[in-house]
Formats: sequence, structure tokens, C-alpha cells
Amino acid sequence: MKYVKYKEIDSIGILTLDRVDKHNAINREFMYEFGELLSYLEKADIKSLIITSSGRDVFASGGDIEYFVTLSTKEDAYTMAFNMHTILNRFEDLEIPTVCAINGSCIGGGAELILAFDIRFMRNDSFIQFKEKELGVTTGWGGTYRLAKTIGYSKALNYLLSAEKIDAKKAKDVGLVDEIYDKDIVFEKALEFCRGFEKEELVLIKYIKKLTKQSVSISRDEAMELERRLFSNSWMLGKRESQMKKFLNRVK
Repeated sequence: MKYVKYKEIDSIGILTLDRVDKHNAINREFMYEFGELLSYLEKADIKSLIITSSGRDVFASGGDIEYFVTLSTKEDAYTMAFNMHTILNRFEDLEIPTVCAINGSCIGGGAELILAFDIRFMRNDSFIQFKEKELGVTTGWGGTYRLAKTIGYSKALNYLLSAEKIDAKKAKDVGLVDEIYDKDIVFEKALEFCRGFEKEELVLIKYIKKLTKQSVSISRDEAMELERRLFSNSWMLGKRESQMKKFLNRVK
């Protein structure tokens, strides 16, 4: 693939945005490559996915304006938005944890892109900016829904209307990113996080993500039922029994 690079380190998938000369602006070919990779990731035997960028200062600048100007009708715009909604929904729906190692600024659609991933680690000298308003449009890649869900209605509306540059510290303070690190270690911190559960059974990792993700959108009783079911399933995976025996042997 030309713009989307992928490799695996043990059981960790590494996706790298690699259209550096265009600040990782996303065009039709970029979208196609995302789709091709997703078809692999949805079946891959990996335990986590990290997305990062080969850019020096920009993680992703959003949609490629040279591509966007060819979308001359409402129908063209709708189709492009539908394609990106599908792509980012598929990333969001991966059963494994996904982590952004944000090693540069995220602008417009780039800011929308990172919200489709579970956990975000950000370079401490970069920023996030929802600047669609400056082009005279709304977000088109799921950004408004995910931003409001992540940081709340009023803060989301503020950033969408103001197109303010949200520096790394403020992004962490409002919950837009989870951790901030020096630019030299942000990827290593993401890798370290994923290595922390690398030895766990894949099914357990998937259970934990599923339970966490669904618990924010279902009723208490539904969440309790889901937890009982996944807890009892995980009870039989084998680790619980061995760990309990180790504990009992220590206290004897």
C-alpha cells in the first residue's frame, strides 16, 4: 500500500499514516487503503492496534483539498462522508483495544479520525483543531457525534464553533486525550501500554473492551447482565484458577 503502512510487533499491530508530503491528507486512495487494511484487521490474530504517523509535526491534516474540490455536488459530498463514516466505524468496532500515538497536530478530519480510536496518547507540543467551520462546512467524518460523546455537549460546541487550537495540556484536561508525552517517547509509551496486556488471552482482552464499550450506552440492568455473562465466561478461561492456587500456596 502507498499511504497506509502496517506491520506487527509480536501481537501488536502498528498502522502508520505515510503520506508525509501532503501532511497525511486523506484522499480517495487513502480511504481505499484503509478499507483494505481493515479487512485484514477484522480477522487478524492480534491483541491491540496502534496508529501513528510518519509525519514530523502533523499527525493528520484531514481531507485532501485537491480531492475535495472534485466533489462538486451534494451527492458527491454525501458519498464521501458515508465512505469515511464506514471506515471510522469499522476502526471503532474492532474487538481489540486501539491506541493513537499522536506524534503531531490533528486538524479538521485528522481530529475526527483520532476520536474513532479507544485511547489517545499525544505529543505534548502539538494541538487538535476542529476547523471545518472555516471551510464553511460541518464535520463530515463523525467528529461532532464522537466529540460531544467524549467531552460533553457544551465543550464540543465551543470547539466546533470557535475552531480553537486545543493544545495538548488542554486536550488532556478536557478528556480529549488520555496522556501527553514528550515527542520522543509518545510512540514508546503507546507500545509500553499495549505490552502491558500482551500476555493475556485474546478472548479476555475482547471481553474487557466489549464490556467497557457497551456499558456506557446501555441501562444498568443490561450492563449487569452483560457483566455476569462475560465474567462467568472468563471464569473458565484458566488464568483465574492458576492465580488463585498461587495465592493459596503463598498464604499457607
